Amino acid sequence: MSSKDPKGYYKILGIDFSATESDIKSAFKKKAMELHPDRNKAKDATQRFQLLNEALSVLSDPDLRAEYDTSLVETVHHTPEEDEDPPEPAVCSVCDKVSAQPRYSIFYDVRSFLFYTSKRAHQGIYCSVCAEKQILKASLTTWLFGWWGLPWGPIYSIQTLLVNMFGGKRPNDMNARLTFYQAWVFAYNNKLDVAYAVAQDALKFANKLPRRNASQETLTLKNDIDNLINTLTKNGVNTVKLINSWALFNKAFYIQASVMLLVFGVVADALYNESKRNINNSNGSSYSASEQIAEPIQHKPAYTRPLEDPNGNEWPDFPTYVDGYPQLRTNGKSKVTVDNNRNDSDVFVKLYALQNNGAAPVRVFFIPAHSDFTVENITAGEYDLRYQNLDSGKLSRSESFVAKERQTDEGIEFSVFTMTLYKVANGNMHTYALDEDEF
Repeated sequence: MSSKDPKGYYKILGIDFSATESDIKSAFKKKAMELHPDRNKAKDATQRFQLLNEALSVLSDPDLRAEYDTSLVETVHHTPEEDEDPPEPAVCSVCDKVSAQPRYSIFYDVRSFLFYTSKRAHQGIYCSVCAEKQILKASLTTWLFGWWGLPWGPIYSIQTLLVNMFGGKRPNDMNARLTFYQAWVFAYNNKLDVAYAVAQDALKFANKLPRRNASQETLTLKNDIDNLINTLTKNGVNTVKLINSWALFNKAFYIQASVMLLVFGVVADALYNESKRNINNSNGSSYSASEQIAEPIQHKPAYTRPLEDPNGNEWPDFPTYVDGYPQLRTNGKSKVTVDNNRNDSDVFVKLYALQNNGAAPVRVFFIPAHSDFTVENITAGEYDLRYQNLDSGKLSRSESFVAKERQTDEGIEFSVFTMTLYKVANGNMHTYALDEDEF
């Protein structure tokens, strides 16, 4: 096995060293079916299947994976014998190039839709160039796909974008060991000036480790770094310094910061203009007092609950479609349940299809208090629910939702939604006030 994959975990899963957690799990499912002893009759099937399970347990855990990815640094105390291969330097997980400033880095992207949100970790040994590219790619994914799930999509997206903007996470202990190993390999290969500069990098990481109650491993590491630097100094190496290619204010930082400032600037401007309009509306028109023309005040008549539905029929005693309205978009599989079980009022509900040419009601139904109703066979597309509280006359609408259908080997997968018409903590759909002309 290679030093990058000492136990063959990446190889047996058939994945790259920069694979995400979801890539690892997907690869495991595929390989598990191929290597399961009940299906695979090869002599080594059981052994390979056990290795596959080991690979999943290690690589799907960020901490265990970090230790595995940097396991080559454990060879730093072992000087190869004459008949052994020389030590290999750490290389970038993406481009396979040797860097004088390798870093073990962890950064993230977020993808979400409706009530599903996924935060994926990207980790490995990177050179600074590949790290910048991977971070920008992860942040772009988050900007495009991270916001669309409630409630965690926006929360995770903001958190992830800030972490990525500042270069992701770079564990001090892991990078102290990694850079010390790299310095040791350079020294072994007689590149003493580079070894000295990289050892100084290792010392910076080691000095950031906690000093109180430090583990024996940490104390040994600091002592080894000091010994290497002292040995190189005694040998008269040129005490050069590397240009820090991992500086905070790099190209990736400025790109991400610029995008964030632009987006939040646009949002802040929109909120400011909206608040300004609300203030103007509350203060009346822009005419001066002498210019205003008195107009008679028109009072809207008080709401009275209608005894009949809009088509002149009595309201039914049970949840059902309202007579006189056509049932449209009925050739799908999706369904939505409207839950009115904890409301003391009857409701008149319309399911609206949201299309490019406008919105149109496709199902109209009535739900008594303390009841629910399920609309079935909904065609795939975008919808929202609009309803009237028949006791108060208040009109409301839900946020939009998308009904989806997908053909799989096991049949058709389709969407199932539930909307509650009462306030609950972390409710499944938000509601908004609605004008009469929109109902």
